[in-house]
Amino acid sequence: MSRLFRLFVLVPLMALAAVANAHAALSARDIADLKRVSDYLNSISSLQAGFVQVGPNGELDQGVVYAKKPGRMRFEYAPPSPYLIVSDGQTIAVSNSQLRTVDRYPLLENPLSIILKDGIDIAHDANVVAVDHQSGTLRVTARQDSGPLKGQVTLIFSDPAIELRQWIITDAQGLQTMIALKNMKTQVQIDPSKFILQDQNKFRRRQD
Repeated sequence: MSRLFRLFVLVPLMALAAVANAHAALSARDIADLKRVSDYLNSISSLQAGFVQVGPNGELDQGVVYAKKPGRMRFEYAPPSPYLIVSDGQTIAVSNSQLRTVDRYPLLENPLSIILKDGIDIAHDANVVAVDHQSGTLRVTARQDSGPLKGQVTLIFSDPAIELRQWIITDAQGLQTMIALKNMKTQVQIDPSKFILQDQNKFRRRQD
């Protein structure tokens, strides 16, 4: 699960979390667009959406994602996938019901925290290398050039009404993974139990 987790969650959000010097190549319009994206992300306190994930070899997974600021989220993969990803605001737990294991990652030491916090400002905090307009979409590309999560991500928003639709991850080997959101609802009431990993004591704990 470690590679899947890094590709699906960590790589795009690491790219958003890094402090960049790349903004020198961006125009005033680009910076304005990044501020629009930040305003959009800051307007969301909670969300629920379906997701479809297509891997580099065409493998298909889908499920439902829930998120609530600050720091809480849940990715429920539909069967036959055995995976469940839950953040309680302090740690991220990746559960594999088939192997009966749980991998844990500190949220505060993890780039995922950037999307789940208040006061997002990717116009200044992002390792952004390109902002493009294509066929009613705004595409923000960020790149991480070193470290274990080296790669590139393109976040795709609808435009002019900004809404996150999908992201495309390209890893260090050039392999791409696409994640698309559907039927997104924001400012929704979510049962607090969604952000607690149930029956975790029955599984073997592992540390990444």
